[in-house]
Amino acid sequence: MNNSTGHSEVAYKTHPEFLAAEWIWVYVSPVLIFVGTIANILSIVVLLRRRMRSSTTMFYLTVLSFGDIMVLYTGLLRYWIKSAFNEDIRLISQFSCKLHAFLVYFSLDFTTWVLVAVTIDRCIFVCLPFRAKRLCTLKHAKIVVVSIAGMMVALNFHLFWGVAFEVLLGEVTCTHANDFTEFTWPWIDFCMFSIVPFTIMIVANILIIKHLFLAHKRVASHQHEHIPSEHSESVVHHSNGNHVHANGNHRKVPSVTSMLLTTNCVFLVLTLPIVIYLIVYPYVLYDASDHVTAVLQLLWAIANMLQYTNNTIHFFLYCLTGPRFRRELFKIFKIKTRSSHELTMTMEMH
Repeated sequence: MNNSTGHSEVAYKTHPEFLAAEWIWVYVSPVLIFVGTIANILSIVVLLRRRMRSSTTMFYLTVLSFGDIMVLYTGLLRYWIKSAFNEDIRLISQFSCKLHAFLVYFSLDFTTWVLVAVTIDRCIFVCLPFRAKRLCTLKHAKIVVVSIAGMMVALNFHLFWGVAFEVLLGEVTCTHANDFTEFTWPWIDFCMFSIVPFTIMIVANILIIKHLFLAHKRVASHQHEHIPSEHSESVVHHSNGNHVHANGNHRKVPSVTSMLLTTNCVFLVLTLPIVIYLIVYPYVLYDASDHVTAVLQLLWAIANMLQYTNNTIHFFLYCLTGPRFRRELFKIFKIKTRSSHELTMTMEMH
């Protein structure tokens, strides 16, 4: 991209919007990196526990946690170093420019499609429980993850030709090297990173919710007709192939489903702004005033912080919406929940 804005390098940097953007990069970035690192490591530790790792759902979430760490350290760490220490690792060489751009796009796309995979996995378990034992195995899950990685490499490999050193706003930067990367690629990325994945997630979650609703409706109907409990116990299946009973344990499936649905919704809310920005900014940047350029810098910083927040908070979403995840976490830190404490007291009394 050539510098066609016509304003000086220093002028737009004097505006408060640009200074606010720099403050965000310097002070918010390390917080997200630190919190995200600790949170994702905790997620991995919990998800790899013996009672968790046999589930394909937990396998996907473990891979997602590794992917989130990769996103933070390939993407956000570079921005922090650039703003805090005035060093850009992309400017070390033309190859580092291309390789780093590829790794950032790859890691973001990879984590997105792993989230799609775990949502589809959950949909099959709930809606097709008898086929799930054959389709949703750890072996197949590993094949899916490897396939996703291969597809994301193929999708983003063009960046080795699509980015290069250019002079932009009076500075040498690593940016788009052709019209395809600048104007066409953001639309492709918009579809592959946001619209297509989220559409699949929404459809899968609607099918899950519909199936659970009908199953629980049948349970209520059986109970109303006074059918003996042994005939109405097994109605729905959850991720480990176990039955979900009508005697109160039917909440096991919705708890995992709500965890994934929450993660899906947070993904869209936090990643959509940066996708929209990447589509719009090439048309706004040319002939932009110094003030507009400073505003764009601020919007870019905010959009990135929202995106990287998505890769930081999955652990907290699991804690908030996943009772099973919380129980395993409490066991690690030897924290007794109220229910487990009451059970222990009851056993001691008898």
